[in-house]
Amino acid sequence: MRLFLLVTSILFLSYGNTQNLLPPEKLHEDFDYLIAELKVQHQGLYEYIDPKQTGLLIDSIRNTLRAPQTQLEFYEKVSLVIGLTNEGHTSVHLPKRTLRKVGLSKSFLPLTVRFHEGNLIITQNYGENSAELKQGAKIISVSTKKVNEILDKIYPLITTDGFNESSRQEWVGGLNFSLLYRLIYGKEDEFELQIQEFGSDTIQTIFLPAIRLTRFKTKNARFTANSFDYNKFKFEQINDSVAYLCIPSFGYDDLDYEEFYQSNFKKIDSLQIKHLLIDLQANGGGTEGNENLLFGYLSDKVVQKYKQVTMLPQPYQKNKNKEGYIEDKWIFEDTIAKRGDYTLYSDYYSDLGYKTPQQELVYKGKLYVLTSGKTFSGGAEFASLIKMTDRGLFIGEETGGTYEGNVSGYSEYIQLPHSKIEVKIPTVHFQMNVSPEIKGRGIIPDYNVPQSWKDYMTGQNSKKEFVIQLITNKN
Repeated sequence: MRLFLLVTSILFLSYGNTQNLLPPEKLHEDFDYLIAELKVQHQGLYEYIDPKQTGLLIDSIRNTLRAPQTQLEFYEKVSLVIGLTNEGHTSVHLPKRTLRKVGLSKSFLPLTVRFHEGNLIITQNYGENSAELKQGAKIISVSTKKVNEILDKIYPLITTDGFNESSRQEWVGGLNFSLLYRLIYGKEDEFELQIQEFGSDTIQTIFLPAIRLTRFKTKNARFTANSFDYNKFKFEQINDSVAYLCIPSFGYDDLDYEEFYQSNFKKIDSLQIKHLLIDLQANGGGTEGNENLLFGYLSDKVVQKYKQVTMLPQPYQKNKNKEGYIEDKWIFEDTIAKRGDYTLYSDYYSDLGYKTPQQELVYKGKLYVLTSGKTFSGGAEFASLIKMTDRGLFIGEETGGTYEGNVSGYSEYIQLPHSKIEVKIPTVHFQMNVSPEIKGRGIIPDYNVPQSWKDYMTGQNSKKEFVIQLITNKN
């Protein structure tokens, strides 16, 4: 999951200013090595921004390396470069010896947050008990810095697919806000927060002592966590003609997807459901094939999902003799490697061994797909299948993954020679068989329905309730 990658890539922040300085010549060597590797392995570097403009942006970052920098300062510059790939599967990490120093300094904001309708909402407190601090309160400012000002500095360090903003708003949540705030603004022993409770016009000022990173554990949580149905695999009959099917992941190892789909579409068939809601708003992807099988229960047509699936020569030559590459019939043509044609279609289930859905179980009724900025990777590819075949309506927020595909799949790992910073480079370009009017955007919903502050407080699924009301009104 992308959220996990983001968290693990920055778990080093308490290392602070005790690092040795790297001289400019070593910084330049690491920087140039990174750029060279991205050019020969990553197909996203010039996907959304032309080479000339990308080159200018790279040069502007390189020009900031004229004075000695700490490993942490250089990490920020590497993160900015990774952002130029416009690919959320790419990630950057510091070495393990640095990670071991995590949590030794009381310098972290003790809160986790969520983004709702332009607001940062407090979801959990891992610090001292405070009668003034309530779950669901909106943060106005942190240590005199307005939230918008903070987010403007944080967002460039969060890599997204294309030019997507909805995914940034999702990935700034959880623990990430505290981690990134620490990275940007350095150590603070105490935080002055301006907050506003839900349903109140009063803005309070409270002071929270900083905590160690190691305090972010379930046993230290002060609030009862809110539970939402879109985070669970679930089938629900809403009424005689409407059903709800939630699939929060395509990569949950403990679930038999084939059995789950088959049993629930048997229910949908026997109940003669006319309106089906499929909830993907928490689906960040998973194993290739699980999204295709689901599509097979929604359409009896086999469609060409990808224009092509490609890889640059260097990673292909390194891995071409591995079992998965041989099985998928990778071949090298001209200047690029391509995956076998049979893998481009919606009935390709990778090595999962799935059977084609029974024709009588293929659902033909009205379909509504619920999405958010967390709908990413395989989740976004499934949404793209629905969009390209005009199979259903989209309700919610722009998907975190772009309509035209992503660079993911097999990855290569490099370590920069002097700073020892590690970078994960995805190498497979999955190009959906579409021609979007605007490149670099996710699927824009037919009905824009964000999760509201009120619905967060009451545990409601805004998108689900909207569709039920939409169907009710039409009937």
